Amino acid sequence: MADTVLLLKELENVFYNLTCAVLGIDITDPTNAGKVRIAWPTNGAPTWGINDDVAFLRVTPQDDKLTRHQDIIFTGNDPVWASKETGYTRVHKINWTLYGPKSYDNADLIRYNIYSQEYTTRLKENNLFLITDVPMPTRLPELFNGQWWERTDFSAEFNELVVRRTTIPYITSPNFKIIENK
Repeated sequence: MADTVLLLKELENVFYNLTCAVLGIDITDPTNAGKVRIAWPTNGAPTWGINDDVAFLRVTPQDDKLTRHQDIIFTGNDPVWASKETGYTRVHKINWTLYGPKSYDNADLIRYNIYSQEYTTRLKENNLFLITDVPMPTRLPELFNGQWWERTDFSAEFNELVVRRTTIPYITSPNFKIIENK
């Protein structure tokens, strides 16, 4: 009985692949390396030019009233063991930080496409569901080394259905001891 849950690296891969697909970036082409990056890379953050379009994405958990509720179901015909399934929701905020001359247009393109049937189907295959209150991208030019770099920030939140499975023993008989004259 395997759990249905995405590891952090798997979440990052889902959104990395989605971002590349939306922006038309062929990830098998070595010339496209570094156009979409996961924030906080372990091997450093190589630089890019002011005219390069680069996207960073960051996956962070979000606290939400929905995340606090758990549905627990016990099933099974085994006389000794019961199957326990615990279902709950995790909320993930995906933050995109895009640089380059097309940063705003690329952020708007991502926002548009995460609502589309093609990408909602891909997300559903990973038990991820868009929370449809998605804010507009924010253009934030950034001053770096005396130059203004085009930058746009954008975020969206997604619910993830998680199911954890385990077996637990039934109580088949009580364990008691009678102590007299106490």
